[in-house]
Amino acid sequence: MAGLLDLVGFSWPGGSPENTGLIVAVVIGAYLLAFWVAGLVWTSRDIRQRSDDPFTQGVAVLIVLVLNLPGWVLYRVLRPTHTLEQLHERRIEEEALLYDLRSAQLCPHCGARVRDDFLACPLCAVLLRRPCADCQRPLEVSWNACPWCGRRVEREAAVEEVEPEPEPAPEVEVEAEPAPAAAAALDG
Repeated sequence: MAGLLDLVGFSWPGGSPENTGLIVAVVIGAYLLAFWVAGLVWTSRDIRQRSDDPFTQGVAVLIVLVLNLPGWVLYRVLRPTHTLEQLHERRIEEEALLYDLRSAQLCPHCGARVRDDFLACPLCAVLLRRPCADCQRPLEVSWNACPWCGRRVEREAAVEEVEPEPEPAPEVEVEAEPAPAAAAALDG
């Protein structure tokens, strides 16, 4: 075969087909080795972001070390879905929400959420605060003085609970019954 290639003027890359096969095998082997090492490094970094347990970290790296590409796929399937940082952020968000829920003001009468500046509950109209006579800022019902302007609050001048106005009853027209004499005249 080498004589035929020499006649055509073509030289085999690497000198001979056997040498070329060896070179290709070395290049493919080096690529697979680099891919395997990169998978090990990536798995090691990823599992440290997802778990603090040294046993879990060791098992994850061992799976990829022994099984190579199928081990990496297996690790991707079995790894924890969230990183430790994501879990920490979620925990902080949950604590903030719980704090907001606990600190939310509720109407003492109906339990509806009310804001700090509400004077009365918008649902049941119970008095929550009263306005200061001087600065008009909302004051708690139990306060004796305004913390903003210092005016003393008089109990007699306290605003009474706001009662919702009763709706007027619908007027019903009652038909007058005919007098018995008129009813007898109609029948007869």
